[in-house]
Amino acid sequence: MPLYRPSLTVSIMAFLGFLLLLTWLLFSMLAFKTAANDLYSQKGEHARTLLAAFVSQLPDTIPTYPDGFLPSDSSAAIYVQKLSSDAAFNRLTLLDMNGKPVFSAGRDGSDTYLPFRGPAATSDGSFIRGDDGTITHVITVARNDVTAGRAGLSMSLAPENARLGRSRQMLIVYFVLDFILLLGLGSYILARIVVNPINRLLAVTEKITGGQYGQRLRVSGSAELAKLADAFNKMTDTLQNKDRQVREHLAALERANSDLSQAREEAIRTEKMASIGLLAAGMAHEIGTPLASIMGYAELAAAEQPDCPAIQDYAGRISDDCARIDRIVRGLLDYSRPRASSDVSSNVREVVTESLDLLTRQGVFKHIRVSTALDEEIPDALADPHQLQQVLVNLLLNSRDALPDDGLLKVGAGLQDGQVRIDIIDNGSGIAEEHVKHIFDPFFTTKPPGKGTGLGLAISARIIEGFGGRIAVSSKPGVGSCFSVWLPLARDIVVEAR
Repeated sequence: MPLYRPSLTVSIMAFLGFLLLLTWLLFSMLAFKTAANDLYSQKGEHARTLLAAFVSQLPDTIPTYPDGFLPSDSSAAIYVQKLSSDAAFNRLTLLDMNGKPVFSAGRDGSDTYLPFRGPAATSDGSFIRGDDGTITHVITVARNDVTAGRAGLSMSLAPENARLGRSRQMLIVYFVLDFILLLGLGSYILARIVVNPINRLLAVTEKITGGQYGQRLRVSGSAELAKLADAFNKMTDTLQNKDRQVREHLAALERANSDLSQAREEAIRTEKMASIGLLAAGMAHEIGTPLASIMGYAELAAAEQPDCPAIQDYAGRISDDCARIDRIVRGLLDYSRPRASSDVSSNVREVVTESLDLLTRQGVFKHIRVSTALDEEIPDALADPHQLQQVLVNLLLNSRDALPDDGLLKVGAGLQDGQVRIDIIDNGSGIAEEHVKHIFDPFFTTKPPGKGTGLGLAISARIIEGFGGRIAVSSKPGVGSCFSVWLPLARDIVVEAR
């Protein structure tokens, strides 16, 4: 489980809130203590004034217990009766020189000696008793510099305590409002000057992590954040320069690797063409003599039987096929030498039809279905008809070999994008993806040993390239293959000649 980490705003505001709360507690303790002391001091002074007024109205002779008491009609007693109407008044007691009460007035149930409890029993002054929430003031009554008695006044601190309570409540309300205002305003200011710049820095950092090095950071706020933004921008510039250098090095390495691959392929191609040249030279020598004999015997047979149509037909076919063999051998010789573009034109529709008829007569398509889709009007293509037929026959035979019984072979031709396009499509076994890029290499074949030399497609590609065209294949294993041939138009040569 990931460790929970609060956001920067929450952390800072929590810390500030804690400091504010602690400051308020210390301030409130000091303020309440000072206010309480002031109020209690004022209350003590008030009690002293009242008690002094009472003492000033006493007679010159203070009665003693039990011989006498302060008369109820005396001015001091009347003053105490008026004083008792005060809600804070508890009790006022006058003791004689022996400490016995000679006058006392106060709330019902209060002790006569209430003003003299605690430290007031032996000392004069104001005393606060927290147990009952009262304040007592005691003074000594003297006559002719001789102690004649003691007077004590006890008053309740309830009004002062209630006032302190209201002040405490008001202070708490003000603190809560100030706390909320501080949190809101502090959060806004903190977000503007700290959190938002850091979030922008984080967002830009994530983009740089994703490879987008051309990022620039602009923040407002303190000098430290501005310096951080400048340092970050310098870092992104450095990363961008390093990335550009790496890309340049990679591009240089890729070019060098491409050049090396091209040189290696060219060397292999040159070696293969040299091998093909030697093979073709040997074939021309070994095949040429018996081929010439076969052609000679065919001509003699035709000359000896001028009136026999069958002999004439057979002899003509033998001569044509021998001439085709001779052209194939010579084409093999030409493969090993650079070819120049041909200026001979071909009727593509006728060449495709003758190629299909030739293979049909030989029984090549005996167990498969053949369909054609040839446009009625196909412009002449810039191609030698015999060499184009050699290419088509080779492609048709390859498609036939890839088809099962009752397979379908489609042949189409027409004008497309200013070129003549010929398509040979089958629904056979297809070609594996790793073999497609090598399908036109010399001596590359997917057929079993003894079933193919790997020269047919290589020679076909060489022938089509010699016409200024191109040949391509698209295939999917288990679905079939499509060989497409593009040939330039013959009229393009006429236009260029003009």
